[in-house]
Amino acid sequence: MPTRVSRACLLFFSLLALSGCDSRTGTVAVSETGEPAMAVVEGTVVYRERMMLPPDAEVEVQLQDISRADAMATVMASVQFKAAGGPPYPFSIAYDTRRIDPRMRYGLRATISVGDRLMFTTTEYIDPFAGNPLEVLVQRVAEPVRHAGPG
Repeated sequence: MPTRVSRACLLFFSLLALSGCDSRTGTVAVSETGEPAMAVVEGTVVYRERMMLPPDAEVEVQLQDISRADAMATVMASVQFKAAGGPPYPFSIAYDTRRIDPRMRYGLRATISVGDRLMFTTTEYIDPFAGNPLEVLVQRVAEPVRHAGPG
């Protein structure tokens, strides 16, 4: 008859094996019913410019449903944090796998902002289910041009 320790070990190794089965879900946590419930997308946000960000800069990474071309993306999960030091900025987004529909298209969007001013953003499609860890490259946003008034 299995002991409590052996049952716990069996459960642990079963969960470990299950987490590596599907590259679309990243790291998987299993609910009490044995069904996958939460998964994690992990990676880093980087930029190529040789500059330091202001101390109040914030990084936001969103897992988005981008299936509908004529509508705004639906944010499935997101994480936001202070951009301490220089890049790379590691992130980890937990999401509910039951909300992921294999018929839909999903992407990651990352931004770096200072207050209301957007400094960097993603410009290319990033597949969030391509495998962990992901590297998310953000591009510098051009400064708005200020026009002189009449005078």
